[in-house]
Amino acid sequence: MRDGADSGGEPVRILFVFAWLVVGGEETEVRLLARHLDPRRYRIDVVACFRKEGMPEQTHQQLEAMGVHVDRTPYTLSFEDTVSYLAGKLAAYDLVVSCQNVADIYPALERLRLRPPLIEHGGLVSEALGGPKHFTSRYVGVCRSIRDAAASRMPGREHHAVEIPSTVDLGAFDPAARAPMRLALGVSPDTPVIGWVGRLDPKKRVEDFLDAAAIVLRTRPDARFLVIGGPDAFLPDYATALHKRAVSLGLANAVRFLGDRADIPELLSALDIFVWLSRGEGMPHVVAEAGAARLAVIATADNGTTEQIEDGVSGLFVPHESPSSVARAMLTLIDDPARRASLGAALRAKVERDYAVPVVIAQWQALIDEVLAESAPPVHVPGLFRSFFQGGFESSSHRRAHDRQRIDMIAASYHDRFAREDYAELAHHGIRTVRDGLRWHLIEPEPGRYDWSSLKAQLEAAEATGTQVVWDILHYGWPDDLDIWRPEFVERFTRFAVEAARVIAAKTNGAPFYAPVNEISFFAWGGGDAGYLNPFAHGRGHELKVQLSRAAISAMEAIWRVDPRARFVHADPVINVITDPSRPHDAAHAEGHRQAQFQAWDMIAGRAWPQIGGREALLDIVGVNYYFNNQWIHGGPPIDIGHPLYKPFRTLLTETYARYGRPIFIAETGIESDRRAEWLAYVGAETRAAMRQGVPVEGLCLYPVLDHPGWDDGRYCPNGLLRFSEEPRERVADPRLAAELKRQRALMQGA
Repeated sequence: MRDGADSGGEPVRILFVFAWLVVGGEETEVRLLARHLDPRRYRIDVVACFRKEGMPEQTHQQLEAMGVHVDRTPYTLSFEDTVSYLAGKLAAYDLVVSCQNVADIYPALERLRLRPPLIEHGGLVSEALGGPKHFTSRYVGVCRSIRDAAASRMPGREHHAVEIPSTVDLGAFDPAARAPMRLALGVSPDTPVIGWVGRLDPKKRVEDFLDAAAIVLRTRPDARFLVIGGPDAFLPDYATALHKRAVSLGLANAVRFLGDRADIPELLSALDIFVWLSRGEGMPHVVAEAGAARLAVIATADNGTTEQIEDGVSGLFVPHESPSSVARAMLTLIDDPARRASLGAALRAKVERDYAVPVVIAQWQALIDEVLAESAPPVHVPGLFRSFFQGGFESSSHRRAHDRQRIDMIAASYHDRFAREDYAELAHHGIRTVRDGLRWHLIEPEPGRYDWSSLKAQLEAAEATGTQVVWDILHYGWPDDLDIWRPEFVERFTRFAVEAARVIAAKTNGAPFYAPVNEISFFAWGGGDAGYLNPFAHGRGHELKVQLSRAAISAMEAIWRVDPRARFVHADPVINVITDPSRPHDAAHAEGHRQAQFQAWDMIAGRAWPQIGGREALLDIVGVNYYFNNQWIHGGPPIDIGHPLYKPFRTLLTETYARYGRPIFIAETGIESDRRAEWLAYVGAETRAAMRQGVPVEGLCLYPVLDHPGWDDGRYCPNGLLRFSEEPRERVADPRLAAELKRQRALMQGA
């Protein structure tokens, strides 16, 4: 699963999903994992699902400065749209780590037919007890109580709840930082400085720290106190209340509120004592950081602190909500530097033994490798078609916009005259399955009268050469007397499709394959929105998409009634629409356009517009069409391979299969001129990578396989394997593309 392109392995792709990204222990953990996991083996990305005004940007900036991609797209999406977005995103990763009991993660996974393994990471008992666990491969609790809570929700596999403590980078803690930080804070070398670090959240009981500070000042007016951390965006009034409390206690000159800071190790080095008084926490990461700074710690005994601290040896426990007890412990330690040093040294030894980066990173690596080994999918062996590599003949028969002239690509490329020669030539290159098309406007010259002479050469050629054909029934063109917007269009198309199926089945050995309506999404855009091809409409794209889907559904149901063996391919482009990083406010619009690629498939499957008759069985084989310009920046230009925002083709394949769980057929792919061989090499490598990830790709169709005249201007388009010409001997293969095809066939056989 972790192997990449054929040239060598690629890093394991790990996505950390956060409910929100603020400043805390789990955010610190992902930063340290990103910094210390071997980048040759692991690559970490982060997505956060929600943002509220007032949440700090600090973690975003720190991660991005390290080269970790932080996806902010869900910040502009609704919950439902975030679930849809995650469902499209998760499948591209080898492993997903969900932090903070993310509400969106399970609904997203429920939509997928191919799910990456999920590790949940919890820092609170309440998180471990929340939400389902049936997709959770492992639950990582940062302390025993959290692990045990998760285990109670995983009956029969309690061992899948494990404990891995938060890690600490000891290299970041330098005692030499003490003097310059004290200077920066305006504190003399001998001043007792006592600190608290964390998010200003009521369960952290910062008011007890302030009340204890007021008591200490009666005896030690020289003591100074630091509250390091910003407001909780959900509870901003708590921070305001703490400031007011400090003033009312007469602490205005003794207590400083520093807000969120990125220099925590340096600030800790400036302290003499660290205090932590929470109730209901997990394992406070900052206590371990205080130990890394060799600080004496005063804490309440609360879940993880009982594992971190041995009372009287590596810290002092005080009762909950007892400022007087906290003040006594503070005064004791202020007056006893040797005791402070002893406690700090013992806690430092604990951190070095149990929480240091080498210790914890090794546990994460072992867990990741174990989960991946358990979840590695079997490599799919294709067998649906007669050959994996296929060729598609350009079969368009629409009317074009600028002159309303009907084009006929089968005739224009002389394929109607040389079908047998074309099929035979492809067989020499190992291609025994092709896509070819019917020309409805020729076959039904008047309502209800069928003339099959235009199809005869292709049918006979397929029979003579043993070529399997996937027949396009409607490839953009229809008889002139029909109005595509009327209900009669669906009825006429259904009757035509059934008669075509009867004719084709009589000449076909084995199950016949059909593409009922080619590229519904592109057809709807080109004909319903852009006015580029018939019916030359604007602003009616979705209406046309529904009508074409209705026609495909009706035709399939009718064909199955006369030939239950029939198989159906539904070919449409797979795309990626990217938000310009300089315009993050476009994210929702870009995602809306990206999601639109699935509408036709969803209609056929009955997931959208069920009133038109769709059902899952009709979405038989998902045909994906992919070209160099299938990815673009919303409101901007297309992007190509090598662009930093380009999404690998394997990811598009994985996302599509994960959404539908149906066999995948690369129904069209190709490019013009000198890049043809290079493009096939890229698509072939990406296809094999997707198959190693469990995607059942059944075929790859070079499209077009035969050069042809351009739709709009008749220019020669050198985009196929074979040249087109009136002379049969000149209908020969491009040598570079033929050589690459031979190489790809060998690689596929050895995969």
